[in-house]
Amino acid sequence: TTQGTEGWGKVESIYDVVRQRVEYRNGELKGAARALKDGWGDCEELTCLFIAMARAAGIPARTVWVEGHCYPEFYLVCPDAKGYWYPCQAAGARAFGSMPDLLPILQKGDSFRDPDRPGRSLRYVSEFIRGSAVGGAGSPRVVWVREGA
Repeated sequence: TTQGTEGWGKVESIYDVVRQRVEYRNGELKGAARALKDGWGDCEELTCLFIAMARAAGIPARTVWVEGHCYPEFYLVCPDAKGYWYPCQAAGARAFGSMPDLLPILQKGDSFRDPDRPGRSLRYVSEFIRGSAVGGAGSPRVVWVREGA
């Protein structure tokens, strides 16, 4: 794991390269490599490209999923010998080391297991609901927890 200010500069240079080489634009999902080749991609592609480049440089990184968006986090060990995860906004307004918006985090990571889909590794767990009638009469009332946040 990269240490201190040297690591910070290394990660920030990766961040700047991703933002300079790939324009943030909505479109079809095509993957980080193609986004780099095409010069544009959405938040998922910019996030994945940043994560791939950080990991290749020996810096742990992961995806943070929020409603309708994602961004990367990277891990550095500071001079106090404690490690911390720092967010950055790969797509949109520049934000490195902190996020301007406090959004409810739905998931972190990029390899999830869903018990309803055994044997499949998912990049994110999609929203779905499954239920059955209990006790007979009436329809179930569904409330999405994230809507109340």
